[in-house]
Amino acid sequence: MSVLRPGVTGVVLPLAALVAWQLLTSVGVLDLQFLPAPSEIGRVAATEAVDGELAADLAHTLAIVLIATIAAGAIGGSIGVALGLVPGLRMHFAASLEFLRTVPAIALMPVALLLLGARPTTELLLAAYAATWPVLVTTAAGVAGVPDRLRDVARTLRFSPARTIGRIILPAAASSWLAGARVAAIVALHVAVIAEMVISPAGLGGGLVESLQGLNPPRMWAYVAVCGLLGILLQGLLRRLIHPALQGGDGVPRVSMRNRDAVLGLLPLVAGLACWQLLGPSGSRTFPPPSRWTGSLAQLYLDGLLVDAVASTLTTFVAALAAATVIGFALGLAIGLFHRVDRVVSPTLDLLAAIPGAVLVPLAILALGMTRATAVAVVALAVVWPVLHTSAAAARAIPPVRLDAARTLGLSRTRRWRTVLLPSIAPAVLVGVRVAASMALIVTLLVDILGTGGGIGRLLVERQQRFDTAGAWGLLFAIGGLGYLINLALARAERLLARITGRSAERPRGNNT
Repeated sequence: MSVLRPGVTGVVLPLAALVAWQLLTSVGVLDLQFLPAPSEIGRVAATEAVDGELAADLAHTLAIVLIATIAAGAIGGSIGVALGLVPGLRMHFAASLEFLRTVPAIALMPVALLLLGARPTTELLLAAYAATWPVLVTTAAGVAGVPDRLRDVARTLRFSPARTIGRIILPAAASSWLAGARVAAIVALHVAVIAEMVISPAGLGGGLVESLQGLNPPRMWAYVAVCGLLGILLQGLLRRLIHPALQGGDGVPRVSMRNRDAVLGLLPLVAGLACWQLLGPSGSRTFPPPSRWTGSLAQLYLDGLLVDAVASTLTTFVAALAAATVIGFALGLAIGLFHRVDRVVSPTLDLLAAIPGAVLVPLAILALGMTRATAVAVVALAVVWPVLHTSAAAARAIPPVRLDAARTLGLSRTRRWRTVLLPSIAPAVLVGVRVAASMALIVTLLVDILGTGGGIGRLLVERQQRFDTAGAWGLLFAIGGLGYLINLALARAERLLARITGRSAERPRGNNT
């Protein structure tokens, strides 16, 4: 029996889906206004390309992504090297930087609009801000993780500190910087499209929203297809260019924080806010002091708006993350444990994962309206991929001899799940959940902003529209605090689960000796 090669399957399944879509639409089975035939989408895309509008939008988005990635590589790499070289600096500033990192770029958009206006510079700064963090984190972890034996070699050769950094540390940490740069390029693309959807009429995101507002489904699907193709091509190009230099893998290292550092590390942020309060102009409309933020938040609380907004956003976020975890875990397990499923399904899922999740939001609004169920479905679909990929990778990595040993010992299926499969897969799944949680908060806020819900994103936009800068700054830091607490809770759960599953994995050996 012949089996299709993965490369061929990756083309066959999407093409089969397109053919089925075209046939069902042509015979009238799929007669939906928001779901035009692929031939109609292709015709509109060709027309837009000939007119030059699609090419101009594509060039705008690509320019933003390229410049933002270069800036992120330079800025994030420099700060990451400093943090990696000086343990004390890392200990005292890591938590403050983690807090700022959890502030989604989309939450900065209303404040950026108030400060800079709707122009390409604003979009570029937001994309560069978001793209900087992956480079900073991976570079810091890579520099801090340089083996001591390499430093010993430098001391033996009597290298100066500058020469040690240039000849030993930076080359050893280069793969970490490259891994971060690859993630940064993808992040820059996602944020650029979101920024164009929210604040800028230019670019692919601007074309998407313009098509939504004009109730032009074929044009919107054409822009969605171009966004997807751009994401796929960018992923493939980066993998081809950067993967050979990653020296044994493209995993992203992370710097872990102890509980004490997670608290003490916030002191620089608190000190910065205190200086802002004491030294900043009290009457500034652009940069109001933090005391005015708290006053504005207190008023929103008294008006009953703040609690309802937080509850709405958290409900969508938690439900979507739970759904993404269950679906991603189930699909990842099937892909990782069954080679035939892996061979047939994985190439197509890789293609779908490369599509920016933000482009699903306008489609959902046009097709279904933005109900709570739709919002949960859109967010879950956009963020399921990290859980799916980590689950599949962990399932593939389970040694077959371990499963064979469990069967030989006569363990029941339930016992094999509890003592072999779950301890091997669960820690990786939680890593995927942590990545998905950051993405879920971003897409949830985008749903709030573009939809008609009453979440934090909508409240933030309303503050911007009313020129309430103090309220916008207050909500911005409230979102950062929420993201920071979610990240800490998931990190703690990850460490706890690692200990529990570690003990569970040891029990079968102890019970059968």
